[in-house]
Amino acid sequence: MKKLIAVSAVTSALMVPMFASAATTAELKLIGTITPAACVPNFTGGSTIDYGTIPANTLNVAVQTNLPEKNTTLAVVCESAVKFAIRRTDDRSASKASGVAIAGRGETYMSGLGDAENGAKIGAYTLRVSNEVSDTGTVSRLFSQDEGAVWFKSAAANSYLANGDILGFGVDTSSDTPSAHKSITVDLKVNASIAPANTLPLNDEIKIDGLGSFEVVYL
Repeated sequence: MKKLIAVSAVTSALMVPMFASAATTAELKLIGTITPAACVPNFTGGSTIDYGTIPANTLNVAVQTNLPEKNTTLAVVCESAVKFAIRRTDDRSASKASGVAIAGRGETYMSGLGDAENGAKIGAYTLRVSNEVSDTGTVSRLFSQDEGAVWFKSAAANSYLANGDILGFGVDTSSDTPSAHKSITVDLKVNASIAPANTLPLNDEIKIDGLGSFEVVYL
């Protein structure tokens, strides 16, 4: 019995400092992520601009050949009203043909139509935007070329979109800063030109391969 008591006493004595050094507080973390209302872009007039078959003998030999204007509509629909803009990117920018000019616009506003198999640049195209309408009515057309730090308003009937431009929308036609919208529709006009025939390998089939992306940017 004495041995048992002695062991118990020692055990109890050893446990005291262990509890004394244990933490006296417990932490409770609260975490989560707040995300903006999701916005989905799509083309209501079709996401493919198709010029069909273009006979090589219809192309101008020494100057560009302008193709018929094409139209589509970009629509952005959000779960709820949110402040957003649209970034336009030319995914074929390295392929725009030098010397091709459309409606007097310089290379800044030209986008590429892809390369022929021998590396020749097929041509170029421009994009114009017009008729911006939100769920609340007609809105102002705003542009930024510095990730939204500075915005400027266009009052023109339509405006050319350069590669990398960010397109925003005011609360009404007089606003010069972006505002929240639940939906936006924008008309797009596409004008394309084929490079002079004497710069292209016309003995082979050439596939027009322009590609651009429109990204929703939350502000």
